[in-house]
Amino acid sequence: MTFIKNSMAYSIIGLLILLSLNTYAANTQSELNQLRNQIKVQDASIKKQHRYLNDLSKQTQSTDRAISKVAAQLSNTESLITNIEQDLSALVMKQKALLKSKKKQQNILSAQIETAYLSGNNDYLKLLLNQQNSNEIERSLVYYQHLHAARAASIAEFNDTLADIEKNEAKQEKIKQQLLVIKASQQQKSQQLAQQKSQQKKSNRNIAYSINKQKKTRTELGIAAQKLKQQIALLRKQQEIALLKKQQSAQISLSGLKQYKGKLDWPIKGKVLHNFNSKRFNNVSWRGLVISANEGSKVKAVSAGKVVFADWLRGFGMVTIIDHGKGYMSLYGHNQTLLKVTGEKVRKGDVISLAGRSGGQLESGVYFEIRHKGKAVNPRAWLKR
Repeated sequence: MTFIKNSMAYSIIGLLILLSLNTYAANTQSELNQLRNQIKVQDASIKKQHRYLNDLSKQTQSTDRAISKVAAQLSNTESLITNIEQDLSALVMKQKALLKSKKKQQNILSAQIETAYLSGNNDYLKLLLNQQNSNEIERSLVYYQHLHAARAASIAEFNDTLADIEKNEAKQEKIKQQLLVIKASQQQKSQQLAQQKSQQKKSNRNIAYSINKQKKTRTELGIAAQKLKQQIALLRKQQEIALLKKQQSAQISLSGLKQYKGKLDWPIKGKVLHNFNSKRFNNVSWRGLVISANEGSKVKAVSAGKVVFADWLRGFGMVTIIDHGKGYMSLYGHNQTLLKVTGEKVRKGDVISLAGRSGGQLESGVYFEIRHKGKAVNPRAWLKR
C-alpha cells in the first residue's frame, strides 16, 4: 500500500514538473514571438529611415547644385561690376582729358575772339578796300571760312563728346545699381540655401543617429531572441528528457531478479578483492563482493528498480540500495558520491554512483550485495560469468 502511495506521489510530482516546463516553455515562446515582432518593427523603421535619408541626400544634392549656381552667378556679377567700375574709371579719366582739352580750346577761342575784337573784326572789309588781288582775297576768304568751320566743328564735337560722357556715365551708374541689387538678392538666396543645407545636415545626423540606435536595439533584440531560442531548445530538450523519464519510469516494473539469475551485468568492471562469505575480520564474513575500481569510476544498476536508500551508512560509507521487487534488493557501498536519490526509479545500466573509498577503505572500489527477503545471497550466482 505504501509503495502504491509513493508511486502515485512520484507520478504526480513528475506530472507537475512536466506541466511547469510546458508552461514555462510556452511563456518563453511567447516572449520570443514578441521579440521577433519587435525586430520586424525595428527593421521596417530602419528601412523607412534609410529611404528618408536617401530622399534628403537627393535634396541636399539639389541644394548643393543651386548654391554652386548662385555662387557662380555672384562671382560673374562681381567680375561684371569690377569691369564696369574699370570702364567708369576710364570714362572719368577720359572726361578729365576732354575737360582739359575743352579748357585749352576755350582759351584759344577766347584769344581768337579777343584778337578779332581788338582788330575791329574788319579783316574782310580790309581785303575789299585794299583792292588786293582777287585770287588772294578768295584764298583768304576760304581760309577764314575753313578756320571758323573747323572751330565750330571742334566745339560741336567737344560738346557731343561731353554729352556722350554724361550719357554713358548715367547708363553705367544705372547698370551698376542694378547689378548691386542682383548681387544683394543672390547673396540673400545663397544664405537661405546655406541655412537649408545646414538644416538638412542636422537632419541627416539625427536620422543617422536614430538608425544607429535602432540598429543597436535590433542587435540587442536579436541577441535576446537568440538566447531565448536557445533557452526554448533547452527547455524542449528537458521536456523530452522528462517525458522520456516518465515513460521509462512507467515502464519499470519491480518484477524481482529470479528470472535474471546468471544474466546480470556486473555493476562495475574490476578485480574481485573479497568474495562472498570470505573472512572479513574475527568471525565476521563478507556478505557480498568487494570489486576494485579507480576512484570516480561509474557504478551502474544491475537491474531496474527503485532507490529506497541513498545515504551514508556506518561500515559501508556512501551506500545506494535498490528495491527490485518481490523481495530482491541490491546494495552498492564505499561510493565516492551518489547520483540517485531515495524514491527515484532507475533502469538497468543507469549510472547510480561513482566508485570510491568511503567507509574507511584503503583501496577504492565498490561493495556489492544482493539480498532476497532480507537474506544475503552470493552475487556471483546472478552475475554473468
